Amino acid sequence: MTQQPVADIVALFTLIAALIFSNEVAGIVGPYMVIVVAATLGASFKVARREKSTRTSAVLFFLRVVGMAVIFTAGFAAALNVYRPDLSPRVTVAPIALLIGFVDWPLVLGKVVGWGASALERMAGGKGGAS
Repeated sequence: MTQQPVADIVALFTLIAALIFSNEVAGIVGPYMVIVVAATLGASFKVARREKSTRTSAVLFFLRVVGMAVIFTAGFAAALNVYRPDLSPRVTVAPIALLIGFVDWPLVLGKVVGWGASALERMAGGKGGAS
């Protein structure tokens, strides 16, 4: 039996997980290992940009970011695959997790809400406040 070459990052981490777990478990654990490592790498850049804080605060920040990546990465990869069928979710999982870890989400969400509020204000035809 010839072994297939490692084709993507998920296959590599699945192979590494197979050294520790059974093949069935490695097939499930491998993609999540990719997500955790990529999100941690992205979060490390974000922690370096943050103002100095305690170690506990940094660890809790890492846990929040990695947890958010674990929850949302697979969904984002599947949605991207719908719009770009040539991009396999196995290939896009690592960049998406890295992006989730890297982006400053409170700042981005604040800007999106600000843009939405200004668009509603323009649609209403005023500058806000009572008329």
